[in-house]
Amino acid sequence: MSDSQTSSGSTVEADLLTAKQIPGPGGPVPAPGPTAPRQRWWQDSPPWLGGLVGTVAIIVVWWVASFTLFQSSQAIPSPVEVVAKFFDGAQWSSTLNNAGATVKSAALGYVWGNLAAIALSVLVLLLPFLAEIVNQIAIVTYCIPLVAIGPILVITFGRANPSGASVVLAAMSVFFTTVVGCLVGLRAAPRTSLDLIRAYGGSKWTMLRKVQLIAALPSLFAALKIAAPAAFLGAVLAEYLGSGGDSTMGRALIAAQSQSDAPQLWYLALISGLIAGAGYLLVGLVARLVTPWTTGGTEGGRR
Repeated sequence: MSDSQTSSGSTVEADLLTAKQIPGPGGPVPAPGPTAPRQRWWQDSPPWLGGLVGTVAIIVVWWVASFTLFQSSQAIPSPVEVVAKFFDGAQWSSTLNNAGATVKSAALGYVWGNLAAIALSVLVLLLPFLAEIVNQIAIVTYCIPLVAIGPILVITFGRANPSGASVVLAAMSVFFTTVVGCLVGLRAAPRTSLDLIRAYGGSKWTMLRKVQLIAALPSLFAALKIAAPAAFLGAVLAEYLGSGGDSTMGRALIAAQSQSDAPQLWYLALISGLIAGAGYLLVGLVARLVTPWTTGGTEGGRR
């Protein structure tokens, strides 16, 4: 490279540096920086908007399918036919009665199944040699098809209590999920906190109460949220197989199926989905109240 080219390049760089420092009315004008990426309109939208758009899209697809693909078979009723069931007084009263019985069985199974899962998880933490046994029990309850074991449970537990099989099947439906979530949470306790308690002569029970149970709450509540719809599904399945008496959601589904009443079937399926979703949201609300640090509830305090 020649001396003239070198001096020319140096002059250009000097001119650029000088241009960045040209004073303006209020002082030196800063050099333009990189522009920030433009935000898309959906990135600034509220969280509920996505759910609303998805719900509307599902209803539109449902409506179009009922009047095109399934108009001749009438296997899929229109949304208007299903929604009309909600405004039928006699229908609504019967549904509340059936849903109440199923929710009661599901709630009992939910409580007993989760209590057993939490108790065994704590026992594994205190007595590690039991881990393999508890894991095998959890895997068995998860892998056995509920449809296959349901009739056995109906015969075994249905004689003493009409809804006994519903409670047991609901408990089995939540056991595996809660065992996994609880064990993951208990084992995620901070090692430094455990070492500190151990250094001061604390026992395993002290570490469990002071550190591990608190550390396990986020994972435990995540499992409990998933377990809520599973418990309701287990109870409905048991009723569908003959448990719970005549006034249950399972028996109502059987009656609608035997009559080929598509609007009634879709109405009951929608009610079941709403109940399962309500259980999920209810446990999520409790989780936000009990573990606010996992949802940013203490962020304002840090500021």
